[in-house]
Amino acid sequence: MREKLKALAGQRPRWRGYRRVHVLLQREGHYMNHKLVFRVYRAEGLAVR
Repeated sequence: MREKLKALAGQRPRWRGYRRVHVLLQREGHYMNHKLVFRVYRAEGLAVR
């Protein structure tokens, strides 16, 4: 799941928010809690200020 999250964040650099990535994951059929998406997103160093 980490690889899929990194791939989605890399595809759209302007949309690098975890909320948007969470929506894209849901559209592909990968249902995860938004809090888990946030934790993985931060752990992978994808957070942008």
